[in-house]
Amino acid sequence: MNFKKILIGCLFLFLVLNISACGSNGVKGNGKTTELSLEEAEKFETGFLYVRSPFESRKEEEDFNIKEIERVAKAKNIDINIYHAKEDTSKLGLKQNSLTFAFYQDGEIKKKLDFIDLSEDDIHFEVATFVQSVQQEYLK
Repeated sequence: MNFKKILIGCLFLFLVLNISACGSNGVKGNGKTTELSLEEAEKFETGFLYVRSPFESRKEEEDFNIKEIERVAKAKNIDINIYHAKEDTSKLGLKQNSLTFAFYQDGEIKKKLDFIDLSEDDIHFEVATFVQSVQQEYLK
């Protein structure tokens, strides 16, 4: 009888751990921001990645973009990654241009938000909508 209870308990624990692992996709988090190297950005597999422009003239604009992304990330409990390009991204081995925020799954860009034509007034709404859309479409 005790053996049966132990076996059922172990089976239950195994199921709980298995279900928990299935829900863990490397995207959920606590709003943490991680800076990536070029090598890490080139090999990025799963999650959200923002690529900063190499041009100093864009610094203020991009600081605003990143603050909005971080605000949404905290609210939606996702972690984000940032790569700060040191030169024009077309010369690098990246799949993503600067001034873009993308969601990757298995090393492929599944969805991308381009900031180039967004006004400051639209950025918070667009980022929140983008993240929500990704969560509904890819993180079920």
